[in-house]
Amino acid sequence: MKFEASPGAPDATPADRADRIDREWFARHPNATEYRRPTVPGEHGPGLYMDGGRSVVTLLAPGVIYAVDNFAPFTDPDAVAVARTPQWRPWTPPGAVVPPDIAAADAVYRTPEAQAVLAVLEAEGD
Repeated sequence: MKFEASPGAPDATPADRADRIDREWFARHPNATEYRRPTVPGEHGPGLYMDGGRSVVTLLAPGVIYAVDNFAPFTDPDAVAVARTPQWRPWTPPGAVVPPDIAAADAVYRTPEAQAVLAVLEAEGD
């Protein structure tokens, strides 16, 4: 399921986009207290985000929204190990740099050969 932005002012940050999506969803579903949506890469700042990750979004009180996502900050002690897996991608704001150890771990799965294997596995899953 894809969530589209509503017309209006552009979101300044990924966190703004996620917040807007959540508020609009709860406005359209006033009796709901929880839903799942695709994680917005960058909504929690720099770090590793799972490709195709889903967020569980809970309305704790009117106007108070809490999201649990597939996210690991670069400072997480396991971030290098997480970056070595093919389904996680580093995210930084424009102009920022991914820490070298994370970039090196991530590069293991960004070779053309690794990408070809991942594409075959993904196609087999359809």
